[in-house]
Amino acid sequence: MQIREAILSDYKEMMSLYNDFVGEDRYSKLDNDSFSDVLNSPNNFVFVAQEQQKIVGFATFSVRRVIRYKNPIAELDELYVIPEYRKRGVGKTLMEQVLKKAKELNCYRVFIESQYKHEIGHKFYEALGFKNYGYHFIKDL
Repeated sequence: MQIREAILSDYKEMMSLYNDFVGEDRYSKLDNDSFSDVLNSPNNFVFVAQEQQKIVGFATFSVRRVIRYKNPIAELDELYVIPEYRKRGVGKTLMEQVLKKAKELNCYRVFIESQYKHEIGHKFYEALGFKNYGYHFIKDL
């Protein structure tokens, strides 16, 4: 398995995985996303796990500054591994790459948002040393 940064030619395969990730078919329409903008942003990072020319998972995170911390913070935006590759270390390896890059960028902390229903994911993050510290709130605009 290879972990690498995503490239524009990964678009079609990545959008198929995003459909699986969100559980609906909203990413089948071209340009219904910000894939290329994220890839070109200096503050966003997309890593893919590739096995024999097939993308089997991805992790995305963003880096930003907030007033209360001297150094930037990172936030895991998405982590997804296709079901047949779960429990094989793919997610852990992707997270190791995220943490490595965040450290390289001198980030103070990594935050993760996760829906209540993703209890298996919560256990996964806790096994990696993350602590549940509070709530995230959301409002569509």
